[in-house]
Order: sequence, then C-alpha cells, then structure tokens
Amino acid sequence: MYKLNKVLDAALVAVISYHLLIAPYTKVEESFNIQAIHDIVNYGIFPKSTVENNYDHIKFPGVVPRTFVGSLVIALIVKAFNVVSAIFGYDLINSEGSQLELQLVVRGVLGLANAFALLALRDSVNRITVSDKKSKRKGVIGFWFSVLLLTQFHLLFYSTRTLPNFIALPLVTYGVSKLVEGNIYGYSWLAFTGIVFRAEVGLFGVIIALVSAFAFGQSSILVNLISLAAGTIFGGLTSMLVDSYFWGRLLLPELESFFFNIVEGKASEWGVEPWSAYFTEYSLQLFRPPVILLLLLPGLISDPADDGTSIVEQAEKKKVTHPARHSLRILFTSSILFVAAMSFQPHKEWRFIIYIVPVLILQAANGLTGLSMKWSYGWSTKLLVFIIVCNIFLSTLMSLTLGYVSKLNYPGGDALSFVNEYITTNYKNESVFIHSDVAACMSGVTRFGEIHSSLITYDKTEVDFELNEIWDKIDIIITEQNIENTQENQHPLLTKKDWDLIHVSPVFKAVTVRPLVELFFMYKRDNTILQQLGKRIVQEALEGKVTVLKNFFVGFLATRDYLYVYERVDDEAEESSSIVQDPIEEINPVKIEEDLNSEIDSLESEIL
Repeated sequence: MYKLNKVLDAALVAVISYHLLIAPYTKVEESFNIQAIHDIVNYGIFPKSTVENNYDHIKFPGVVPRTFVGSLVIALIVKAFNVVSAIFGYDLINSEGSQLELQLVVRGVLGLANAFALLALRDSVNRITVSDKKSKRKGVIGFWFSVLLLTQFHLLFYSTRTLPNFIALPLVTYGVSKLVEGNIYGYSWLAFTGIVFRAEVGLFGVIIALVSAFAFGQSSILVNLISLAAGTIFGGLTSMLVDSYFWGRLLLPELESFFFNIVEGKASEWGVEPWSAYFTEYSLQLFRPPVILLLLLPGLISDPADDGTSIVEQAEKKKVTHPARHSLRILFTSSILFVAAMSFQPHKEWRFIIYIVPVLILQAANGLTGLSMKWSYGWSTKLLVFIIVCNIFLSTLMSLTLGYVSKLNYPGGDALSFVNEYITTNYKNESVFIHSDVAACMSGVTRFGEIHSSLITYDKTEVDFELNEIWDKIDIIITEQNIENTQENQHPLLTKKDWDLIHVSPVFKAVTVRPLVELFFMYKRDNTILQQLGKRIVQEALEGKVTVLKNFFVGFLATRDYLYVYERVDDEAEESSSIVQDPIEEINPVKIEEDLNSEIDSLESEIL
C-alpha cells in the first residue's frame, strides 16, 4: 500500500488546489488574517509608525483582538517565495493590477501546511501498526485514511482559508500525530496552539491528557500537565511579544477573546443552539454521506499498536505497555468528550470542532481496515465493503460538487474584480474613488483584491455620518442595495437619477430541477434529443472539452442578485453634490439644537 501513497498525496494536494482555484475569494470570518498578511507583506513591520499608518486592523479592529502570530509566519513564507519568483520575472508584490494571485499563494501556503500535517498523521499511524511487520500489505490503515480524507468537503475546502481555526489546524493535527505515537510532546503543541490561536484547542489537550492518564492508564498525569504547561508558557510569551507590538498595548489576544465570548457570554449574540446540535446536526453536516460515522465503532475493536506483549520495568516490577498502545482509542474517546464539553457553549459553529475530524477519519480508517482484511470471509463482508467503497466515491463526488457550488457564495470578490477591470479600461490615468458596503466586504472584498495605485482609492466606511461626508467623492459604489426597489435601509443619497447600474453579482440561492424539466419537454417534442446530446458530449470529450456537461450542471444552480455596482452619472455630479448637505444637516444634533433655539426665541418674542 505504501506504493500508492505518492498518488494519494498528489490527489490530496490536487483536491485542495481545486477548491482554492474554483473559489479564490474570502469571507468575513477570514478577513482579519488575510488583511493582516496583506499588510505585513506589502508594508513590512518596522518602524512602528508603519503599522499605525497603514494596517487595516487600526481602523477596523473587530470586536476582539486576534493574534498576528499565524499571519506573520505565513507572510514571511510568502515574502520568501516572492523573492524566488521575482528572480524568474514574477514579482507578485510589486506587479501592476490587483494582488489576487498573491492571495492565492497565501492561501496555498496554508493549504500545504494542512496537507502536510494530515500526511504526518497518516505516517504516524503507519509507524505504530504492529501488523505491518508481519503482513505483506503494509500501510493499510494509512491508505484508507488517505482515501477517506479525499471525501471530506469542509476539511479540504476550508484548509486554505485563513480562519483562525484553520491556521491552528495544522498545528493541532501535527500535535495529534505525535500523540498517536505516544509522544507526550504532542500536548505541548496543543497547548501552544490553544493559548495563541484558539482556546478550545487547549481544552482538547487537557481532555486527552486526563483520558490517557485516568481512563487508560497510558501516561502519567503529572508528565502530561508539565508538557501542557510548557506549551502554554512558550505560546503565551510568543503571542504576548508579537501581538503587543502590532496592537500597541500589552495583551494576550486569545485570553481577551475567551473572556469576551465565554466569561461575559457575548458569543451568544451570534446565535444560540441546543446542547445536542453538534451531535445531531453538525456531525451529519461534516460527514455526508455518514460513512465515517458508521465506521467509528468498528474502529474501536482493534488497536494498531497492540502486539499482545508488555514491557516489565525491572526496578519496580511494573508492567508497562507500548507508549502508543490505545492511542487511537484515547483520541477517539477524548474527541467525543471534547464535543460534549463544547456543547455547553450556547453559540455553536462546526469550525469550533473541526480539530476532531482528522481523528475520526483515522478511527474510521482503522475500522475499514478490519473489514477489508476480512474480504474473503464471505459474500456478506464483500457486499458491505463494496457498499462502503461506493459511498466513498459518492462522498468524493459530493465534495467536488459542493466546492463548485460554493464559488457562488463570494459575490463581493466577483464585484471587485469587475470593478478593477472596468476602471482599468475606463479610468486610464484618472483618479477614481470606490466604496464597498458591509455586504461586499463580508463576501470577498479584500486588500489583496485592490489595485495598488495612488490614483485609486478604495473605501470601506461603515458609519452613515462618515459616509455622508465622503459621498460626493465616490465614483463607483459596490452595494447590496438595489435602486430599482425602494428599501427602508437604503442610503438617502443612492437615487436612481444619480447612478447607473453597470454590474450585478449573484449569490447561490438553491438547487433546481429546471434542466430536467426542460429536457423532458424537449424529449416529448423530439425523442432523438438524448441521442444528439450524447453525441455532443462524446465529441466534446474527444476534444478535451466539457461545455455541454458544464452548462447542464450549472443549470441546476439557481442564483439571486445580491450585489450591485453603480457608477456616478457625470452630468448630475453637481446636483448630487448639493444634495449631500441636506442629510448631513438633518442628522446633525448641534444644528438641530440651534434651529430649535432659534424657533423658540422667535415664538417667545411674538408672545411677548
């Protein structure tokens, strides 16, 4: 089975790359890290005034501070990559136009980190599998782990996305790979990740340490806690040193985030779900169809590291098992307890428990290995394995399909790309001011997507009063507000007579069966339509094309208009500028007070 590793490794990188290229834009959850990486790459980090004058987080700090540690590491790798690529004439940082290609490199670096960590986990279980020493088929568990891994949509689609959870994930996975081998330094990796990136990872590490020591007697609780403490201290000092510099004050971001979200309970403002949601809803969302969930219990039957022997310590006459013994069972039990503990937090998201997914895949691979080894036991076993393999292919197909569908969920990136092309053609050597509203910024607008030019200004002002002040400067606006439809929240200055619609960016709405209905009625009119369609598909396949199939597939995806790009009407500019003053005066409390006092004085004089 080891011979297939390189093929499966290449397939893993290919699937991650597919998701990256098909959906190159980002969403609001990724915004802090992607903007931070952009600023570090483009502006550097010294002197301190560089950070204060140019960095995005200064003007848009977010609800709680986030760590710069992951962004700094990725940015340094990207800068090193650009030094090499510039030698060959591809300077992605100083190139003309937007830096969307550089954004792909940034996400590609993170994707590779996650891929290598997953492969390290695969290799760790192969190293402890006792049966590999006697069997001709070596690395079976690792083989099935790689196969099952390719079926996962959420894990692979988001592996390149700069959410804090997925920047933390490669460190968590690598730490788990150490624990699989019985290496206690894995606890230090988890503790470091917990204090720097995501506090729940620290909880995961503590639960594993307790389960290993007390439930399975596999390690010393004192040694485990010392390893956890070492990682926590080193991570805390690292985060405090780096983040205090970037934020301009002494702080530990993840600690502040913990107090804000957990202690003060502010996370509940983003939504509350029942205790059972992770088990009843999110587990099925992460694993569709639930092949991996069905293989978890069979995975408990055998222990890859169990050779049936024990080591006797002569001094104390104490039997000690292999350090990797029960490691899969320990990690599986800890994962269930971790999800149960996380369930007490009212606000829930699947990404908060993404760290257990590699563990569950590994456990399922162990179960599938046991079944596949019994292939010759009878027709019922063969049928079961066949059904599982068919479901694996179905899961892979669903993963690739969901990746294509997800590309429609980033209308902000699509709108910004259109605007860049539009101004390149229509605003040559002219200054232009572009405003993006909140909806656009939440769905794909990033600083990597901006053209770095002194003639072009990109604005993300959110406060209405501040927006009124700059309204007359705006040449192009990207907004979710449709001028054709009057809305209660529509900006008072966004009027039809002053703006021309130049582009609409859609967003995914639903799956429709319309293509099948249309094909049915076409068949009723002409019963040779299926034969003609088949010939066209075959002919295109021979030419290396898939246009017909692609159009047919896209027809199943219903969209709705989401973002609108407007350009200011030139001949109405002066009139629009004069209108700006009214709303400002209407909402200016000082002016209102002066007007009221004037009216009162006038009335009093008339009465007197």
